[in-house]
Amino acid sequence: MFSSKSFPSTALEQLRTRITGTVVLRGDKRYDEQRTLWLQVVEQLPSAIVNARSVQDIVEAIRTARELDLPLGVQNTGHGIAVPCNQGILLRLSEMKEIAVDPAAGTATVGPGVLSGELLAAAEPHGLAYASGQVSNVGVIGYTLGGGYGWLGRKVGAACYAVQSATVVLADGAVVVTSTDENADLFWAIRGGGGNFGVVASLTVKLVPVSEVFGGMAYYRMEDAPEVLRFYRDWSAHLPEETSTILRLMQVPPRPAFLLHLRATQTCAIGICHADLATADKLHQQIKDFKIPALDDLKVRPYSAMAELDEASGTKGAPSFSHLECLQDLSDPVLEGLVKIAKTHMPPLMIIELQQLGGALDKQRAEETSFTAPKAPFALHLVSPTRNTTLEDLAPITKEAFNSLGSVYTGEVLYNFLRANQQDRVRAAFGDEKYKCL
Repeated sequence: MFSSKSFPSTALEQLRTRITGTVVLRGDKRYDEQRTLWLQVVEQLPSAIVNARSVQDIVEAIRTARELDLPLGVQNTGHGIAVPCNQGILLRLSEMKEIAVDPAAGTATVGPGVLSGELLAAAEPHGLAYASGQVSNVGVIGYTLGGGYGWLGRKVGAACYAVQSATVVLADGAVVVTSTDENADLFWAIRGGGGNFGVVASLTVKLVPVSEVFGGMAYYRMEDAPEVLRFYRDWSAHLPEETSTILRLMQVPPRPAFLLHLRATQTCAIGICHADLATADKLHQQIKDFKIPALDDLKVRPYSAMAELDEASGTKGAPSFSHLECLQDLSDPVLEGLVKIAKTHMPPLMIIELQQLGGALDKQRAEETSFTAPKAPFALHLVSPTRNTTLEDLAPITKEAFNSLGSVYTGEVLYNFLRANQQDRVRAAFGDEKYKCL
């Protein structure tokens, strides 16, 4: 394995002449900027960074790594990378931002550098949307191929089912197109199995005929959390598939509206994305009949605006640590335990989030993709910033918080939420049968 000083200069110069993108080495001015991920908690020190601008650039980078027997790390946008690239070639794809929306077919074809917010902006003028996650700066391809479950999750299910075709560069540098009719085994594998089977250079996805939704957040004071949690559990159990919800116990963002209405450092909030505008008023009234929010941000808005609700959408990177588990139910002891976690672990925890599952997620044909949908009704997601706390400190604190609830987890895993130190949980993300096939 080569250090930056011993990296073969001849091979590097040849690579530079064969690609339209750029090559960056340690010591170059842009090295630190380009090796840094959006998920800043991951540290990586590649020997060389290749910024690809075309499919052929990807091919050349792969062939060079093979010739030099170097590890190759692939980074679309850097939001969810699981394994850091050290002492190898880091292939960055963030400059490949091609977007082509076909309104007649209701599809979009995107490059690996396209962010969710960028695709939403391109689709919105046509009355279409992409089944995006909660954050606008997540890469479309990485999110989608890892399963993808967000604000339209209960309406349309996992985003990987929307994939129509993909152009993939294989480990030997061969470029193939995959769909239900062509290279079908590979097509099955990448939809849910992420980037483990090649570098996806473009992806065509089916869009959703949604332009506006009723959504946003209803914020309550933290002292109301026990009551809000019980209401949320009982209310969400009867919601239609058109409604996706979350509940958060969270530290209050330092914004004037929060400071004015909440006058507190913590809040309890119900998040809603309801895709049936005809019944929006009825849904809103249910929230207000329970308890008038301290700050009510529920309204009809463009679907693209839902991805801007999360504070992370406005950042170029976040030093944070997170972990997700699936819950068997929301029993009274679980709800009481969540309130206790907020009292004892927030901070350093920033967000304690319940995400409602089910709906269309339960109805998608499991055999069509490698994605395995959890049967759990809810997922519990804990997020912590690492600016003032080290990762070494946060990991045991987060584990302690999860363990405090006892044996309430199903053991199911959402692949997109796995990190490098969770290799032992990969099998659980797919189940034994699919894992063997993969």
